[in-house]
Amino acid sequence: MYRPKLAQVVVVLVMLSVLSTAALIHLIWQRAAGESIEEIVASLDAQTAGSVRNDLSRTLALVSSTAEIVRSIFFQGAIGTNDEVKREFLFLSLLREQPAIAWIGFGFPDGRFFGAHATADGRIEMVEIGAAVAGDLRPLRRDLYRPIPGDIFFEERIKAESAYVALGAPWYRLGKENAEPVWTVTNVLPNGFEPAMVLSKRVETFGKFTGVVMVAVSLRRLSEALQALELPALSKAFVLDESGRVLATSQPADGVMAAHFSDFPASDAVASAAAEAVAANKVDAFRALVPSVLFGPVFVSSSRLPFENWRLVTATPRSTFASGIDENIRRIAIVVLAIAALAVATAVGFANFLFARPLARLAAQLRAVERFSVESVRHHPTFLAELNHFSQALERMAVGLSAFARYMPLDVVRPLVEGSIEPKPGAELCEVTVMFADLPGFTELTERLGPGVEPHLTRFLTIAVAAIHAEGGTVDKFIGDAVMAIWNAPGKQADHAARACRAAVAIRATMHEDAPTAVGENAIRVRIGINSGQALVGNIGSVERLSYTAIGDTVNVASRLVSIAKERGVEIVLSDATMRELGAEPTTRPLGLAIVRGKALPLGVHTIDQLRAGSAGGSDGNGDDDGGDAHLPATQALRR
Repeated sequence: MYRPKLAQVVVVLVMLSVLSTAALIHLIWQRAAGESIEEIVASLDAQTAGSVRNDLSRTLALVSSTAEIVRSIFFQGAIGTNDEVKREFLFLSLLREQPAIAWIGFGFPDGRFFGAHATADGRIEMVEIGAAVAGDLRPLRRDLYRPIPGDIFFEERIKAESAYVALGAPWYRLGKENAEPVWTVTNVLPNGFEPAMVLSKRVETFGKFTGVVMVAVSLRRLSEALQALELPALSKAFVLDESGRVLATSQPADGVMAAHFSDFPASDAVASAAAEAVAANKVDAFRALVPSVLFGPVFVSSSRLPFENWRLVTATPRSTFASGIDENIRRIAIVVLAIAALAVATAVGFANFLFARPLARLAAQLRAVERFSVESVRHHPTFLAELNHFSQALERMAVGLSAFARYMPLDVVRPLVEGSIEPKPGAELCEVTVMFADLPGFTELTERLGPGVEPHLTRFLTIAVAAIHAEGGTVDKFIGDAVMAIWNAPGKQADHAARACRAAVAIRATMHEDAPTAVGENAIRVRIGINSGQALVGNIGSVERLSYTAIGDTVNVASRLVSIAKERGVEIVLSDATMRELGAEPTTRPLGLAIVRGKALPLGVHTIDQLRAGSAGGSDGNGDDDGGDAHLPATQALRR
């Protein structure tokens, strides 16, 4: 159940009083301003629609006249359709003088195509697609020109192949079949995907059909015309075809032209409002007010355009015009409630100082305890005695939990404190790598040093625990002078065997950095056994007392590999099972088979060699002679 904070209750009460007064003022002003805003929006929509109609009409007239010029020249024979030089000059000249036109082209009855294309980067390309042998692609020639003042400059000629067939294009088929000019909207033109509206006209010379002339205007040009409109802030305009497809927009979403309203992102509240209005109104001309979460009410208007049943849809948030009115309403409300707000603000500040901030700090520290981040818990003195005592008790609890974590693995203590696991007996079988490490000659060292042996044992265990934790291992327990650690539990680790081996190498390297405890001490400073396999891992014990540990044959073998290390005169011994988890490791050396107590069959065992820095051979610290470059340093080979 949600329980509000004290400061929140005070703020809510204040806000209720403020909002009730502001709402009354708002209603009075809104009634007077609503009608004026609707009139302004209607006037702007009419101006926008008129501007788009005029621009579209001019463009359509331009396209129609250009197509008629080309058709007439070919019809009268002034320039033959196969006169390449004159035909190219004609198309190039017309395209240069008409920036609104994207294509002027001609499709031949045998499937050839020739056209002039204004590219998006301001250049002009002459495209010729020749005839093709059945089953082959058609030859393509592209001549690129760069306009310069008063002339054009030839840049390069590109020859390639094209799959474009003019005979199959809608503009060609409809133009050939109709005596009158035909408009089509297509997505594919000779240069690829380029949505455009195309006017095509049938051409006859001396009563014989010679081809179809086409003039195209890219729909990008229509979007640019919409973008050039002086629309109110946050407003958008869309041109839709008869089926509701978006052909142009004044503001593409993320720079990408959407084909349908459903393609606009959900974050585009203006486009969403326009889509909702178009879906709700089945007529071409309408004006509607659509609610929007982001902008509030949005005015949406639709009007018909003089081409192919297209229509213009504009969407304008009401806030664009009402923001000034709303601001004045807020100012009046602030003036009316200023004295009351000042008194309430004082009360809120007082409550925040005495209750809200101290309670928020205590809540944050309790959450830190829940995450077991007890090192960040500190006592914060407060003015109220009860909260001050609470903070002191919380600090004492954090100290106790911090001490408790030293007796159990932190990965086990944290879920217990968070309450995500239940402290009861239970375990599961899982794949782990187990490591045992002990201090050689500890018994003799104890006899010789007596109580003075404790610093040496503490030093060894500190080194071991640091190396284990550095590789993500869990320290299971201390057994006299030995430490047991496991990997891949409680958290999963795909490279648990490699982690255990890196920890073993780190322990050995650090132990060899210390001076020997006695003159003539053996070069072996530690004995480590590592084994991988399945073990029963979890809370082992009784209802009254539990221990998070791993048990099973895998653990027993790892423990007994320490004795094998002593027998073979090495410091680290790995089982075959661990070697299989590691894969190919050039720094390991087989030790052959070993008889392990409790196992019926001998086990294959291995060790990890380590060379002294700068050594070209000799003793490796394990009592074996090394062949110089036969092995890499283990710390290097096992590096992540």
